[in-house]
Amino acid sequence: MRIKPDQLQNHLTKGLAGCYMVHGDEPLLQQEICDAIRTKARQEGFLERDLFHAEGRFDWQQITASDQAMSLFSSRKIIEIRMPNGKPGKEGSAALSLLVSQPNPDNLVLISSGKIDSKGQSAKWFKALDTAGVCMAIFPLEAQHMGGWINNRVQKLGLKITPDACQLLTQRTEGNLLATAQELEKFTLNGAHFEITAEHIDADVGGLARYSNYQLVDTALTGQASHSLTMLYGLKEEGTKAMEILWVLSREIRLLINVINHPQGVEAGLKQERVWEKRKGYLRAAAQNHNSHSAQDMLQQCEAIDECVKGVSKANAWDLLSGLIMQLAGKPIR
Repeated sequence: MRIKPDQLQNHLTKGLAGCYMVHGDEPLLQQEICDAIRTKARQEGFLERDLFHAEGRFDWQQITASDQAMSLFSSRKIIEIRMPNGKPGKEGSAALSLLVSQPNPDNLVLISSGKIDSKGQSAKWFKALDTAGVCMAIFPLEAQHMGGWINNRVQKLGLKITPDACQLLTQRTEGNLLATAQELEKFTLNGAHFEITAEHIDADVGGLARYSNYQLVDTALTGQASHSLTMLYGLKEEGTKAMEILWVLSREIRLLINVINHPQGVEAGLKQERVWEKRKGYLRAAAQNHNSHSAQDMLQQCEAIDECVKGVSKANAWDLLSGLIMQLAGKPIR
């Protein structure tokens, strides 16, 4: 049986299935869904847990042995299998199929994995799980749903957040739910009912380092080339990874492209992209220094840096980032 994540709580109120398969690329949602299943299982008397990480040369006979073993301390236990790549292989497929085709009523099977595509879902082992229990696919939240998710999270934490702060946090973390949740957790230190404003997000999100990736981008957008380079190498000295800076730069360049290319002009583009009022000036300045061609060229540079960081290219990533920062600031290196 397949259900959606938002149907889980209603499902659990009616009782537990014999097995659960939770797969997808959103780690925070997956973690919280598995937590909810484990909590319900403990309430139902599943007090032990055997945890297996099925990757590399994993011996699938361990799971069969665990399923058949008698417990010394409890009559019921959870057999949890974490399968990062979602591909159990021939031996694993047979073991999983056997596990659910001859279920032990004293065991609850909980399997979590990375995203399983349509081909994987048509495999015999997946169909066996689907028939015997519950399968849930976890998808990353779409941008239009992030605001609702943040507001729900804030409410659970006993905090408040303004609409501008919610929008800015969405832009800063770009759909990364784990990063978003971690940033919100920081504000609980201010006490119950604390209201998070856009100014708080602007000041706090990005860490406590002397410089932040976001400050670097804003400085470059306003044409401060020399100061931008100082910040870039300050971030490097503080241990910031090149990929982290590239992530913020590429996001901002894509935003700049959308603003520049808006058929009704820059102001209409800023409005459509829901740019926070304080940041509009940075993008207006950048829009004066760039056109669609130069912005696309910077995006291609981002791709080259990505290849460099991943080892595909032998170029120096920090040298390439320096060149990109200079061009973003309107002072391209010739």
